[in-house]
Amino acid sequence: MVKLFPSILLSLVLFTLLSCSTREKAVPSAPAAETAPLSQQAAQAKPAWESNWEKTLREAKKEGIVSNYTLWRPEVRNALVGAFKDKYGINLEFTSFGRGAELLAKVQAEKRAGIYAADVFGAGATTLLASMKPVGVLGNVKASLVLPEVVETKYWMNNESAIVDKVDSTTFAMIGTVIRTVVYNTDMVKEGEITSYMDLLKPQYKGKITLNDPTVTGAGNAVIYHILYNLWGQEKTADFLRRLITEQEVVIQRDNRIHMETVARGKYAIALAPLPDLIAEFMEVKAPIKIALVEEDNRLTSAAGAMGVPTQFAHPNAAVVFINWLLSKEGQTVFSKAWGNPSMRTDVPTTGIDPLFVPEPSKKYYSQTEDEVKLRGEALEWSRKLMESAKR
Repeated sequence: MVKLFPSILLSLVLFTLLSCSTREKAVPSAPAAETAPLSQQAAQAKPAWESNWEKTLREAKKEGIVSNYTLWRPEVRNALVGAFKDKYGINLEFTSFGRGAELLAKVQAEKRAGIYAADVFGAGATTLLASMKPVGVLGNVKASLVLPEVVETKYWMNNESAIVDKVDSTTFAMIGTVIRTVVYNTDMVKEGEITSYMDLLKPQYKGKITLNDPTVTGAGNAVIYHILYNLWGQEKTADFLRRLITEQEVVIQRDNRIHMETVARGKYAIALAPLPDLIAEFMEVKAPIKIALVEEDNRLTSAAGAMGVPTQFAHPNAAVVFINWLLSKEGQTVFSKAWGNPSMRTDVPTTGIDPLFVPEPSKKYYSQTEDEVKLRGEALEWSRKLMESAKR
């Protein structure tokens, strides 16, 4: 046994060395050259939208400008210019128009000449859907949405996109304010005297009411549409409108600002169907006016706070950046505050906005739809015929 020990010992040593050598070959270390750089790994981990956004932003800064054709007020335009410039260093240029018809005429004339000078249209949903969409000057706004907080519906009222025409996606309603349709001069009407449209037929208001013209597209037609299709139907609506004209001698006004000013200055006691953003403007400067809380005010509107895009951008990358910023929480906070009305985004604060314009969570409201816009044309024609017959 003693003679065999050296041989056994030698065999064990050789077996141990062979085993170590085999394990080293079976589990080789990864070559350094096969490890991807950290910057490349980070790029591969980015979501597609983020890479797309960064590229768009770089090109947008080279373009340096966004051209807006708009009906938005100076206060809104100025607020957007400063905030967007501070955020991205890109200029906003605004060409303003008094009415939607003027905006449409400009865009059509440019299209016939082969000119595409605009990036964004700011107007009311009715102007965009009833006037601009049918003549083929609107593009698909949804195609320009990139940021998740803009695309995801959970940030918008009723958990759905604020795009009005869901199929073609040409019109995005940004403002969602409760329509307040009766405003009175506080020196001429007592608070609580008017709680319904029917109160406007009281004898003491004869010759003291001005109505925003319901025979043209705008706030006046919107109110008649609401009464006609959502509330009373033809017979009662016709009787109401006829009595306003014949018994109350209502004064028809087509200029939105004059419509409000005549009440603020005391020429008339009551304004029916004033432009929503002008109500906020006059109240901010402490004009002697107040909103009458009538039971029929259960409808939301974007007023002129809707957005569309052309079929071809003047500055394609800068336009996309502005559209996404405008629809973000940050952009909508600036827009809503300057407008004086609540945003359709539910995460945008309403601080400083009159609670009368903010929808109550527990109350049902009629909101704008594409079907409504189509019926508004019928309401226009219906109003024209009724008013002509009433004046005879």
